[in-house]
Amino acid sequence: MSVEEIPQGSDVNVISNKNEKKARELIKKLNLKQIKGISRVTFKQRGNLIYAIDQPDVYRSAAGTYVVFGEAKVDDMNQRIAEAQAQQAQQEALTNAAKSNTTTTEEDKSPESITADLEKASLNNANKVEEVDDEDDEEIDESEFDPKDIALIVEQTHVSRAKAVKALKNHDGDMVNALMELS
Repeated sequence: MSVEEIPQGSDVNVISNKNEKKARELIKKLNLKQIKGISRVTFKQRGNLIYAIDQPDVYRSAAGTYVVFGEAKVDDMNQRIAEAQAQQAQQEALTNAAKSNTTTTEEDKSPESITADLEKASLNNANKVEEVDDEDDEEIDESEFDPKDIALIVEQTHVSRAKAVKALKNHDGDMVNALMELS
């Protein structure tokens, strides 16, 4: 009888070799009860290595021990996790690309609008540069504060030394409030 001739939904028990047939006969003599409805049995080994048996034949003794028949396949969880992370990263990249495509298609891409945007950006940058230059030209007395404190504020907030000293003066040397003001 070939596989095509077996009706769907029928319970077929295929015994692959002589040793397995002998083992099943011995199990029947030991009065082990077959447990139906188990679709997968897994055994976990150190190092996230898993042995999995799909569609097993499971027998249980009165003492609570189990005998499992089926083809064991090695399932490496580290490899599964890496594949899942790669798939998730790919999915996120696709969603980010889809979001960026929808935002760019909604914007006006005419040459006039692009030119206007560039002019606005250059005007804003010019105003910011003038403001920074005006503040940097002033000489501020740094002697009342520790140079390490000033350097720390400049490093954390990416502002000029003059702005850092001004913020420290505004807060009577309190670094936390000066950092909060500048960030």
